[in-house]
Amino acid sequence: MDMRVDFHMHSTFSDGIETPEQLLTHAIEQGISYMALTDHDEIDGCRVMKAIKQDQVQIITGCEFSSDFRGKDVHILGYDFDPNNKPLRDFLAYFKEKRYERVIKMIELCQANEFMITLEELKSKFPDTEAYGRPHIAQLLIEHGYAQNVQDAFDHILNAKGPCYVPKVKLKVPDVLDIIHQAAGLAILAHPILIRNDTWVEELLNYDFDGIEVYHSKHNIEAEERYLAMAKERHLLVSGGSDYHGINGRTPYHLGEYVVDSEKFNLFMKAIKAY
Repeated sequence: MDMRVDFHMHSTFSDGIETPEQLLTHAIEQGISYMALTDHDEIDGCRVMKAIKQDQVQIITGCEFSSDFRGKDVHILGYDFDPNNKPLRDFLAYFKEKRYERVIKMIELCQANEFMITLEELKSKFPDTEAYGRPHIAQLLIEHGYAQNVQDAFDHILNAKGPCYVPKVKLKVPDVLDIIHQAAGLAILAHPILIRNDTWVEELLNYDFDGIEVYHSKHNIEAEERYLAMAKERHLLVSGGSDYHGINGRTPYHLGEYVVDSEKFNLFMKAIKAY
């Protein structure tokens, strides 16, 4: 029997709309048995979620790390690592500082292009957020009438060719994999469809990945079959999740919209327990 699990979601500690507490309640309502909070370069939301007393959902520590491959933004999901590992904590502290600097620069570019939003407004609207990103700026642009929705803000203002974009600071893929593994975690290649080049996906999997995210809200059945074949060929673990952010008008609309084959899930959990 397939189990309702969700190993990819975001809270207010990065670019999600729901707090860790709200996500946990949401997961319980959706009948999810296992979940992982995977905020961008941020793990403090996991501490909050795990501190909540409940026995309905097993929570796995997670994080979505940013990396670079040939100039492409590649995301790596880390699971069940030691959250107190010093190199990991130093890495996350560095990225939090760089993300904040990036948001300041993007807001300055918005103002220079007559999109009159402010940093103070951002902090007021998202007081619980620990790692600001483009979706937060997009929400301000929407409220001021500069964009119809998040995708519109991304397409015309905040994308790599837009007037208010600032690139992320990113490490190379092998460096991020080393950080995850040194903290005794599993490293999974996130949403490979978004790399938009399966030849590159195959090259990436030559690095020391433990698995690949086969089940994802952006993957259709054909994509799932392709990436499942890649995982099988390389004896990699298979993971999956909704990539839920809770943003109005942006799919997925609920946690747990994606199920993982029970055999694949059992292998994934066996690896986590072994670590």
